[in-house]
Amino acid sequence: MSTIKNDLGQVVPIRERRSAQATLAALNNELVIDLNGDAYALVYVQSNLFVGTLEFTGCVDEAGALFFPVPAYGYLPGHVGGTVPPSNQPILTEGLIATALVRVYSIPVGQLRKLRIRASAFTSGACTVHVVTDTNRSMNITQNDQNPATLCVTATAAVGVATTLTIPAVTTLRTFLDSLEIVRSATAALTASATPVVVTTTGIPGTPAFTFGQDVAGIGIDKVASLNCGPGGIACNSGAVTVVCPAYVGVIWRVNAVYHLGG
Repeated sequence: MSTIKNDLGQVVPIRERRSAQATLAALNNELVIDLNGDAYALVYVQSNLFVGTLEFTGCVDEAGALFFPVPAYGYLPGHVGGTVPPSNQPILTEGLIATALVRVYSIPVGQLRKLRIRASAFTSGACTVHVVTDTNRSMNITQNDQNPATLCVTATAAVGVATTLTIPAVTTLRTFLDSLEIVRSATAALTASATPVVVTTTGIPGTPAFTFGQDVAGIGIDKVASLNCGPGGIACNSGAVTVVCPAYVGVIWRVNAVYHLGG
């Protein structure tokens, strides 16, 4: 960002907007744009039967040589054709097919010196990539003020059978758990026992466990244990997250997890 001084000698920043354009039509073709105090980049991709993978990376080194993955977020109103990713699910790459005619991405670029969009895999066709960067807020409004969950997994099994729910790991991205619900549903008359049934977890900080006392319960009676992780979610450890419900005679388990991905 450039600066000038006003009549009082005070430094006044000048809002700048940068833009660049390139055609990617072969493996490792790329567009690199310099950044200087920019907050977001808006990337518009116009495909001409492009089949390949777009990769999003940035760097902070002076030489512009050490690039690392940066998350891009699809701007849904601008997408045309193909399978559209959720608007607030970060992606580091996207594989495009010929029917994906237009893609628009919003990318946070604060503190980066350069942004690079590269064809990390290529089969055929071409695409023209346009990039505009500035200090304005993102066109994807969920990036500015919200961080909503976009993903959900569920697991169940037959009566009396152990159940494991798994949130798969995504390379270089972290799982943020928003909520977890575990339901014990009685399909037979349950008898009491002094030994509780414990549901265990892995990958969640603190490794929380949930206790279900073996009480007398009639057919159709449910017990629910839940974990509400607040508006930002819990940043889980690297790797998969699991919830393990042990075998429980006369019981069907149902586990639901809501989560989102982040850096």
